[in-house]
Amino acid sequence: MTQTKYAIDACALIDACAFYPIDKQVFAPVWNTLAQLFEQGRLISSCEILEELRDEKLQTWLKPYRGCFLPLNDEIQACAKRILVDYPQLIRVRSKKASSSSADPFLIGTAIENKCIIVTNETGKGDNPICVKIPDVCKKYKVQCINLKDFIREIVV
Repeated sequence: MTQTKYAIDACALIDACAFYPIDKQVFAPVWNTLAQLFEQGRLISSCEILEELRDEKLQTWLKPYRGCFLPLNDEIQACAKRILVDYPQLIRVRSKKASSSSADPFLIGTAIENKCIIVTNETGKGDNPICVKIPDVCKKYKVQCINLKDFIREIVV
């Protein structure tokens, strides 16, 4: 039986830090399980996601797992390119004050190429062509997408 693999979005990691603080002993089971999944290669992400993580505690905690944030190989880049042809609005250009994300197509490409479920706290916008989110694209590409709460329920026993 193959074990489920997950590709995690920056917002899920940021929210995990907010909801389950790394330095609180009561949440150690959550972080220990995340560490095990990284070590087993069952939790991955795109190297582009690291650029969106600004929390110092989270960056420190992730140092041993930086290798799980996969580089943009030819297959992932080709997949991201196909996604952007279908959804050019997936990359949002914002003012310099707001954070700007270009990681989404690479995260989805990483998930497709590695047969992963995406973990994100983004919610789909449905038929709104102007504001496309990860779950909207996942639906078209038949990639399963779950939120952080459901992910934690699945992994922490």
